[in-house]
Amino acid sequence: MDATPLPSPAAFVGLGTMGGPIAARLLGAGHRLVVHNRDRAKASALLSAGAAWADSPREAARAAGDGLVFVMVSDGRAVRSVVFGRRGVAAGARAGALVVNLSTIAPDESRAIGDRLRAKGLHYLEAPVGGSQEAARQGQLAVYAGGDPADLARAQPLLEKFASRVDLLGGVGLGSAMKLVNNLVTVTTVMLDAEAIALAEAMGLERERAVDLLLAGGGQSRMLANKRDAFVRREYPAQFKLSLAHKDLGLVARAAREVGAPVRLSREARRLAEQAIDDGLAEQDFAAVYEAVRRRRDGAAAPAASGGAAAPPGP
Repeated sequence: MDATPLPSPAAFVGLGTMGGPIAARLLGAGHRLVVHNRDRAKASALLSAGAAWADSPREAARAAGDGLVFVMVSDGRAVRSVVFGRRGVAAGARAGALVVNLSTIAPDESRAIGDRLRAKGLHYLEAPVGGSQEAARQGQLAVYAGGDPADLARAQPLLEKFASRVDLLGGVGLGSAMKLVNNLVTVTTVMLDAEAIALAEAMGLERERAVDLLLAGGGQSRMLANKRDAFVRREYPAQFKLSLAHKDLGLVARAAREVGAPVRLSREARRLAEQAIDDGLAEQDFAAVYEAVRRRRDGAAAPAASGGAAAPPGP
């Protein structure tokens, strides 16, 4: 009797701040993975742990057969490139394959990508994630899914390996919409916290004590708890890069214009993010906006705190 053939591996394209830990969770749960990233060095730990390498998104999708292809890259342009480029996923995927897009992009971009894939006989599920890099490592992300329930059912066993909650919001576009709503709140909350802490210091309060008292009172939030050490130590290793937070606030503004909804606070938050990026903080965690607030409060250019090194001298 012939042996039952092993199922095709899942493909994973994009191994950045979030993609790498998510792929590691899948691999650690026993799933076969073939991976691709623009910078192969970022795949080294996964390859050592048993993942297979693909030289392009096309080859990764080809290895997955009619199974699942995960994509997690920085923005809509990057998604279109890795999916529809000459050596992209769509060029290698077999009819019936399911492309699961974990990236945060605009709802209209996601719908357009889904339409193009379906025209090629492929399935599409948007599944942007909420949570930090540490949440990805711990399998505690939230997935905001949009698409066909049957496609979610196919992907769910793998999604549950890195997410503690998976919600289907409706058709393609609604998962992306929920991710933008979530990031509107999380990003602006952290930026408000940064301004509040800088104000507290300016009035003579000690930074660590002010943060802890906010956490003990009405100013408490999950985001402030997550960023407590970053604000106290003035160290910002990237859990969610400031450049990506800025990008997402731009997507919020774009979506709000389309539906005529006011998002005034997000506009101010985006301006603050731009100031911090101008200060050289783009690759650090978005809590580093505190450094931009502090510099402008002090009215002097101080060297920016680094992602992992000690902050410049000061209280």
